Amino acid sequence: MPTQSAQALEPEAHRLTIFAIDLVGGGRRVSLRPGLNLVHGNITTGKTTFVRLIRSLLGTVPSGLPEETEVVSDLRAQLNLGGQLWEVSRPLSSTRSAPVDLVEVLDQEGREPRTLRLPAVGSQASFGRFLLDQMQIPAVSVPQARSKPTESLTPVTMSDWLGYCIVTGDEIDAQVFGHHHPFRDQKRRWVFELAYGLYDAEVAKLVATLKSIEIKIGALDREEELQKQFLAETPFSSSEALVRRIAEIDSALAENATQSAGNVSEVVANFNVGNLREDLLRIRARSRQVADEVRKNDGQLKDLTDLLGQLKSQFSRLTRAIISDEWLVDFDFVVCPRCGSDVEPARATHECCYLCLQTPSRSTSRESFLAEQDRIVTQIQETESVIASRRESLASLRSLQAELSEQEGILSAQLDSRTRTFVSDRESQIAESASRRAYLVAERNKVEEYLRILERFQLAFSNRQELEERKAEIEDQITRRELTESASGFYIELLEERLLEYLSRLNVPQFDADLSVTINRKTYLPEISGRTFDELSSQGLKTLVNVAHSLAHHTVAIDNDLPMPGLLVLDGLSANAGRRGFDEDRIRDMYQLLMDVSGEYGDRLQIIAVDNDPPVDLWDDLSTMEVLHLTQEDKLIRFQPLSIPSQASGTD
Repeated sequence: MPTQSAQALEPEAHRLTIFAIDLVGGGRRVSLRPGLNLVHGNITTGKTTFVRLIRSLLGTVPSGLPEETEVVSDLRAQLNLGGQLWEVSRPLSSTRSAPVDLVEVLDQEGREPRTLRLPAVGSQASFGRFLLDQMQIPAVSVPQARSKPTESLTPVTMSDWLGYCIVTGDEIDAQVFGHHHPFRDQKRRWVFELAYGLYDAEVAKLVATLKSIEIKIGALDREEELQKQFLAETPFSSSEALVRRIAEIDSALAENATQSAGNVSEVVANFNVGNLREDLLRIRARSRQVADEVRKNDGQLKDLTDLLGQLKSQFSRLTRAIISDEWLVDFDFVVCPRCGSDVEPARATHECCYLCLQTPSRSTSRESFLAEQDRIVTQIQETESVIASRRESLASLRSLQAELSEQEGILSAQLDSRTRTFVSDRESQIAESASRRAYLVAERNKVEEYLRILERFQLAFSNRQELEERKAEIEDQITRRELTESASGFYIELLEERLLEYLSRLNVPQFDADLSVTINRKTYLPEISGRTFDELSSQGLKTLVNVAHSLAHHTVAIDNDLPMPGLLVLDGLSANAGRRGFDEDRIRDMYQLLMDVSGEYGDRLQIIAVDNDPPVDLWDDLSTMEVLHLTQEDKLIRFQPLSIPSQASGTD
């Protein structure tokens, strides 16, 4: 975690500071600070691997990582990007779509932190693009071939900008930001032009837009050629001709319809088809009416039959009720049903019950049942009379329906016979008329399709004119925005002055003439006293030039608010220098320069110096900047995979 002072940093547009990096699975967490950080240790302990893992965190994962890194599953870090803290978790995978998780770290409450998941690499929505946007560094596409500025664009990615930020041990004494590799050298020069204003970032975006417009114009040109080929063998070359052809076909169709109507009139007039048709329609209408009445009477008859059944059922129930009343009341008892004693009928008068010795009350239910039975008998008779009437009516309707059906069949046969006679007489004429109509309809559909195609072509041509106007407008904007040589030359002159200053402070050996520095305006490589970088005499001298050159780029960028990530990693500072005399003094001067620059720029530039043995006489000052000390007993990757042999792997 960063210190309190680190969290309180004032935001800088291009700041990139790594506060901590955790090798998940490797048992190592390294805490870093703004300013100068020292990483040192013996060979084969993992210093160079640490540098490569920093590149993996921020850019693309390089191929050929040592076997011991196989135990590292993720790289977790806390980054300051443009003044905002972020927690980052990135899988150590070379897969471009590997997801990178980001969580915003807030120093005060009030809103929810942002959380993101982005693919590791890509020119659009990716982790690399996110880094560039957060640091306000141009994320644009540039031409692959400088002689053809609008063809084959390629994006300038975070990995390309890291070329100016991470100087590896195998390049610090041999190359300037990888200038010996053609593809990297091309990107190195594009980054230089973007940083120093030789190639405006807005111009780059306009060029990309221009390329897109030119692709669309090319597609429209191909469509226009296709139009010419499609209509080359047709009699239609314009929409006006197609509209005239449609009008001609419509006229021919109308004439064909008139002819067909005349044929119908002729058959009606000559064969008395009109009267037959009217009689047939009248018979059919009457037949439908009779059929409706039959269905209606069938329904009524069914309802009456159901009613009759219900009435008869009710009559039966009443009869059973009357009979039951007599049977249930008039019983003779010879013994008492309670005690079993004999009962004599003579023990009571005729009016009293000889069983209970009470006078029976006269029941009225039987008379009511008899009256209801008479009423139901009357309803049954009436219902049977209505049913008989409905059956007679239904029989009459069915007879009429059969008669109308027979008449309909006769009239239909007569009409068919007369019509067939006419068709037989005019068969060829009717067939010709039908064929003519079918041809005209098909021809009209085809011409309409041609017309729709032409309309699409004309719309595309209109779009092409708009694209041409937009293309001319963008070309004018590019011309207006191109910076003059003097504007960008001013920053390059500052770079030359700063590089000369740093080389002087490093006390590099001078050649025949006085020490001078020039940045080649074509290659953007430094030339020291007239000698190119490749012509310098020793690897130790190249190391000094590389250190001074890298520092000069970053400090000039900070002083002039030029787009450059505020991170510089230098690996193998003293690998090619001796330990006595002149070489020892130069190593001491180099570390002193790093400490001076760190003290001057403080939080705005994070420097990570990776070396075997820092100067002993500067250790009192350097010890406070030590963030990682590696030994044979405590290597970078503490948890080694089982497949690795016990001998050292050979990584530095």
